[in-house]
Amino acid sequence: MALVHVSKEEVNEFGSKSWRLYDPSRVPISVFAEFCRKLEGLRYASRLRYTTVVARFIDYLYEVRVLGGTPVSRAAVNDAIEYYLALLKSGDKISLAVGKRERARYAEGDQAREAALREVARKLKIKPLASGSWDNTLAALNKFLHVCALLEREAKEIALLRGGLDNALVNNAELDYRPLLSAVDGVTHFSAEEVQHIKHSTMLGGVIRFRGEALTRPKGLQKSSRQKAQVDVDSLDFPEEHFRALLMSATSWRDRALWTLMLACGIRRSEGLNLQWCDIDFAAREVYVLDPNLLRYGKDLSVTDRELRFKGRTVSRTFLRQPYRDWFFEYLSRYRMEEYRLPLDGNDYVFQYLISPHFGKPLHQATDETLNEAFTSAVRRARIPGPPICRSYVWTGHSLRHSYGRHMLNDFKAPGQSQPGLTESEVQLLMGHKDIASTRKYAKLRSTRLQEKLVAYDRHYLQGAPAPCLELPAPHSSEKEV
Repeated sequence: MALVHVSKEEVNEFGSKSWRLYDPSRVPISVFAEFCRKLEGLRYASRLRYTTVVARFIDYLYEVRVLGGTPVSRAAVNDAIEYYLALLKSGDKISLAVGKRERARYAEGDQAREAALREVARKLKIKPLASGSWDNTLAALNKFLHVCALLEREAKEIALLRGGLDNALVNNAELDYRPLLSAVDGVTHFSAEEVQHIKHSTMLGGVIRFRGEALTRPKGLQKSSRQKAQVDVDSLDFPEEHFRALLMSATSWRDRALWTLMLACGIRRSEGLNLQWCDIDFAAREVYVLDPNLLRYGKDLSVTDRELRFKGRTVSRTFLRQPYRDWFFEYLSRYRMEEYRLPLDGNDYVFQYLISPHFGKPLHQATDETLNEAFTSAVRRARIPGPPICRSYVWTGHSLRHSYGRHMLNDFKAPGQSQPGLTESEVQLLMGHKDIASTRKYAKLRSTRLQEKLVAYDRHYLQGAPAPCLELPAPHSSEKEV
């Protein structure tokens, strides 16, 4: 989906990255700015995902003339939102017919409405949403509508106190806001941004209140192949025997370096994309990642290092396992020599866009869809099969983090260690989880590990080691012989 009517820009607000959204007249959309502020505290990747979802939603509302035109009724707003969810479900194959095939029938006006919605889908490039993406999408939309509900009261106070509008007009907006919004246009000392703020907050603020519930998944959603096969987290660790094939299918040294880093030390993709060159120690072959809550094992750094080398940022050292540590530094060197360009804005991010017109811009600005597509396309080109329970499943980049956690719990072996594998608490420190329950979702015991221990036990005693001797219990003296 591309933005057609509105434009989104990344900005620096109070020392952290945020976004601005502008309407077709380049007026900042204030409800979007307030929504961004409500996301403070979330990881960058989550904030980017939420703001992308809401920006596309607002763009759609401009396309169907809910926003930016003559005020429409509450019923029209709610209908437009229902149609948007239907478009996310079906894309340009949306159907408003009742019944199937030869029995399909249209209510009055629905056939023309269906054609118009299909055109909207094509114009805004709305594609059917993947089954696993619905939760995040609905969470973002519902949070945005809740923010609008909070702003609605503020908008009415502005209309009363600054606009001098009639109190009855403002109070009656609870039932029909159109007279209020028409009156707002006539207040000459309101700025364009204030007029827009009152209109957007008032129109969208009552959506959930009048619906009586939050937005939910449309009925009749098709399950993904993974859901149909009931693939659970036990099957989500990337098969490392196919990792070479994945790298061969990558289209850049940048992607090879990023994916190898994720498998080598189990960091999140967002953590990898926020790496700066000062975070990489080529001499010691170490990598440091942002760790604001100091959850990782490598958090003990000197004050000098934090202030000078890492520019005051809170980072921790990661552990890169072999052979992927060597592979990563080899791919990173090739990427730096052959693909990396000095950015015009002077940013220090390691991973950057390699295509025009974005050359040199940080890759963390890319959408999840773009980043996911690069990985899944490589998986398809390499013809890497899914887990045994669902061979058609396409691995995602996040499976590399699962693979790291499972390896460290089951197979990592330090010199002098009798049995392979780290403890759950040790893996938790390596992966940077706040809660051990999160670690358990990644670091799963292999079902064969218990069997291997039992076989080793039997082999040990079959080779002549004395078996544990326990004295047989003597019968109680009161028991009678049979």
